Amino acid sequence: MNSRVPRDLSSQLRFRLGLLGAVFVWASSAFGADPALPFRTAILPLLTKAGCNSGACHGAATGQGGFKLSLLAYDPEEDYERITRERSGRRIDRSAPLESLLLRKPSGQIEHEGGRRLLRHSEAYETIRHWIEAGAPFGPRDLRVTRITVSPDDSFVPTTNRSLSLRVMADLSDGSREDVTSLALYSSNDDAIAEVGKQGEVRTVGRGVASIMVRYSGQVAAARIAVPFGDKEVADDEAPNTHWIDQQINAELKRLRLPHSDLSSDAEFLRRVCLDLIGRLPTLESTRDFLPASLEKRQRLIDELLQRDEFVDLWTLRLADLLLISGKRGSEQATRAYQEWLRGQVARNTPFDELARKLLTATGSLTTDPAGNFFTLATDPRDLAEHVGRIFLGTQIACARCHAHPADRWTQEDYHRFAACFARISREGDVIRISARGEVDHPKTGEALAPRALGARATLDGDAADRRLELAQWLTSRDTPQFARTIVNRVWKHLLGRGLVEPVDDLRPTNPATHPALLDALAKDFVEHGYDLRWLIRTIASTRTYQLTSRTRGLNQLDERFYSHAYVKELPAQVFLDMVSQVTGVAHEFQGAEKGTRAVQLGARTPSYELDVLGRCPRDSACDAGGRRGGGLAQALHLINGSTLNGKLQGGIIDWFLSRELPARAIIEELYLRAFTRKPRPAELAEWERLFASAPNKTEAAQDLLWTLLNSREFAFNH
Repeated sequence: MNSRVPRDLSSQLRFRLGLLGAVFVWASSAFGADPALPFRTAILPLLTKAGCNSGACHGAATGQGGFKLSLLAYDPEEDYERITRERSGRRIDRSAPLESLLLRKPSGQIEHEGGRRLLRHSEAYETIRHWIEAGAPFGPRDLRVTRITVSPDDSFVPTTNRSLSLRVMADLSDGSREDVTSLALYSSNDDAIAEVGKQGEVRTVGRGVASIMVRYSGQVAAARIAVPFGDKEVADDEAPNTHWIDQQINAELKRLRLPHSDLSSDAEFLRRVCLDLIGRLPTLESTRDFLPASLEKRQRLIDELLQRDEFVDLWTLRLADLLLISGKRGSEQATRAYQEWLRGQVARNTPFDELARKLLTATGSLTTDPAGNFFTLATDPRDLAEHVGRIFLGTQIACARCHAHPADRWTQEDYHRFAACFARISREGDVIRISARGEVDHPKTGEALAPRALGARATLDGDAADRRLELAQWLTSRDTPQFARTIVNRVWKHLLGRGLVEPVDDLRPTNPATHPALLDALAKDFVEHGYDLRWLIRTIASTRTYQLTSRTRGLNQLDERFYSHAYVKELPAQVFLDMVSQVTGVAHEFQGAEKGTRAVQLGARTPSYELDVLGRCPRDSACDAGGRRGGGLAQALHLINGSTLNGKLQGGIIDWFLSRELPARAIIEELYLRAFTRKPRPAELAEWERLFASAPNKTEAAQDLLWTLLNSREFAFNH
């Protein structure tokens, strides 16, 4: 008995002294003593840097070891409660800070499944200790980091195996600035070019351009690291360099010491621009009229193609892919009306900002007011917000539905405020209406959030009859550059083969453009010319950059991002199938469509096994990848043995050749011109003439030749 009393008294004494100490800390703070370190801006960044709230540790959806933190500290209030209050506050010991689990576990003093995360007596360790000694206060509720900047933000490093150090500064809401270089998180988007350490030390490993993503306290930034591809300067270009786009592209090529390829041949250009602008191969007559060509003749051709009905068909298809017009969410009649409405907008060259406003503010019958079909994409305002963000702002915000975006600046509040813009849209049968009520609540607090456009500073008028009107006005305003950048980047990809930003629906500070100034200049030019889609396409197609050959030379064979040569582009399934019909002279018939209808003119609901196996976008989700979604063994076997090609080898052009009794050389040359917009090379011509001479009959030889051309990579790609 006697031995137990001192221990009990000792425990009580320690408890009372600890309580007294806590009261003293509270009192000193309350009556003007030096304020303690704020939890949000001083403590959470230390835990984030240590990896405590990463997805692989306590930031996982269910936490680890009974302890859960918000992923990358997206919810400071909840983290504070879990650290200081959960389980009777057992994770911190204000009376004996060094005994706190928050220090002992990550420093390895007691068993910790996550291993050692803090070194004892390190700066981070001591900072957390001082915070606990001060009573573990949350600090000012409105104090937060508003922005971070990294310097240098664009570095040119002359060769590999060189080092440089980044510096990160944080701007706080109280007007102060802090150097947070040692606390920020760093990651490289290409470790084969540049590696980055935990303290922002960058080492160049390979050649090219890498981006270093920097994250601190919910804010993000990026730094570009460029290492030239060669050691020798590139000679000045002797070709004319008058177009402002070419000037910017060539300046970057010279900086990276990348030579550019030669101008494409007239035949290469003719085939490329026809497929890109109208989705059709040039006819034999147009080929013969065009060749040889001058630069002025090339420009006239671009202008002519922009006025063709086939241009309207192809670019309607591309916009329909963007808007996911699938027919799976409405009646067949409404979907057909939507497709026809969209085609009418392209035909009239409706400015793209006006087109966006029509879509975003549409109401009424899905048949008589077809733009309203846009809101059949989803019924939940959150899903609608994600579609609008992707389509018109090139932004992926889905991550922010559950937590702060790990690679962008969007928070849960940003996400749900944006969703609130669409909370009062309702669908009754085939009619889109605006309801008098409808809100989006914050998932944690349950509070109804005032609507706010994504990236806007001010909230919208939540009591307005239709919140979308103000949203559409903001989104298409000249003060919202992201809108113009998004469509410019998509069109650039359609024509050049890759976007200035890839993926094209992921424009964010930590995914910078290959040519940031060029993207801004293109967007500005697009706005200044009234959001004119044809003007934008004409501007890009008129450049020497667009008209370079795809044949590489020297070091530029390593280039996949900087446009030193044309990139080979896989053709959409619809364009490919139309090309087969065009070359063979045998039209493809589609179920339920009028005879003579081309694949690019079809709606997504038109059944076609051929288009499906060739990989047309089903429009269930984003079609931004370009090219086809098919491929693999099924597509290869279909092209070898299926009806798409084999069914068109009889009749059509083959019968026409035979009826005219053309010699083998004439057949070979004409088929090459029809498929490739070029004559066969001498070796090709000699080989095919030999095969014609040894074939059982001319029909079989012509069919073999045509089958081979249609199955070639040269035919299936735009180059």
